[in-house]
Amino acid sequence: MNDIPFLPVERIYYGANVIQLHLIEEIKKLNAKNVIIVTTRSLLQTDLYKQLHELLISQDLNVLVTLSKQHVKSESLFENIGEIKSHKPDLVISCGGGSAIDTGKVLSLIVSEGITNEEELFSYSLQGSNKSVETVKLIPHLSISTTLSAGDFTSLAGVSCDTNGMKYIFSNVKLTPKICFLDPVYTIETPEQLWLSSGIRAVDHAVETLYSPKKNPINTSLALDALKKLYTYMPLSKEEPSNLDYRLQCQLGAWMSLFSNVNIKMGLSHSIGHQLGSQYNITHGITSAIMLPHVMKFLLPKTFEEQATITDALNAGKPGMSIKEKADLAPMLIKDLIIRLSIPHQLRQFNVQKSSLEKTVENISAEILGDASSYLLNINELKKDVYSLLENAW
Repeated sequence: MNDIPFLPVERIYYGANVIQLHLIEEIKKLNAKNVIIVTTRSLLQTDLYKQLHELLISQDLNVLVTLSKQHVKSESLFENIGEIKSHKPDLVISCGGGSAIDTGKVLSLIVSEGITNEEELFSYSLQGSNKSVETVKLIPHLSISTTLSAGDFTSLAGVSCDTNGMKYIFSNVKLTPKICFLDPVYTIETPEQLWLSSGIRAVDHAVETLYSPKKNPINTSLALDALKKLYTYMPLSKEEPSNLDYRLQCQLGAWMSLFSNVNIKMGLSHSIGHQLGSQYNITHGITSAIMLPHVMKFLLPKTFEEQATITDALNAGKPGMSIKEKADLAPMLIKDLIIRLSIPHQLRQFNVQKSSLEKTVENISAEILGDASSYLLNINELKKDVYSLLENAW
């Protein structure tokens, strides 16, 4: 018997100006009064954020703003936690990319569970001792995504520890945002490299969905359509950044790339990317650009049938090509997209020293063990293979 669970996302609004049209309507349904906005320092300076803030204030809502940091540094989560708890929030609104959305998820957990410090928080992670705890009802979370990371469609969140460089992964269906807004208007001021590299993260989601050990026909079909959209519309959005339809098609592709993550399991590129990002402060879009083609090539012997479908989906095959020939082409197609988008894709471009890679391999292995990922554990000499992949990406 097969079954497909769904995450508790109640509604997704998509299209130009859906925030202006529907955000207040959803807040009123929740009877929320004390709102926390999680955003970034750079977004605070934009006209769109100012419009959002004014929209909330106009409804007599009590608004407290807190800032997220790249890779959600654990220390920063507790910097103003006293003020946040005193605010008695009944709604979290995240406005930004994956880090802002993850911060919103984790702050909801911290406040709802009464967590007081980093050590206690980490016990709730997949690597922690308290990971199977039954959490109470979390504060509702509405997400406004400004990138293509697709973090708004998952029950996952990542938090980085400055002390050991480890990225701790949290997984609980209650972490899922209740309402998601995909408004291309809110992506216009996103820096080009962040926008495009986050799109490669969505490509990574789609590719690793296709050869996930936990797969189903719905996610497979959506992942293939996601690749078509992202492969087509990301270059177009680079050429015409003010075209809202191109940007919306990219957003829809990102949504399709990670539809209800409880149905699938991400793979080696994600595990490596989590720890590379945390240790070297590299955005996850860039870690995908660095690692995904190498991981795809490494996994070809096990995943050639799935990778062949990528070449078919992108209409890149030639008449008479064998399945293996199509599969061999897939990593090159993804690398070509990364190069066309002018995204950095080598570790050396981020001052990563080869001498530090052994520590990275240890953290990657710890994540895989914490996640009990049998698919990855079946790789012979896992640490040696991961080290070779990092060397190839250097």
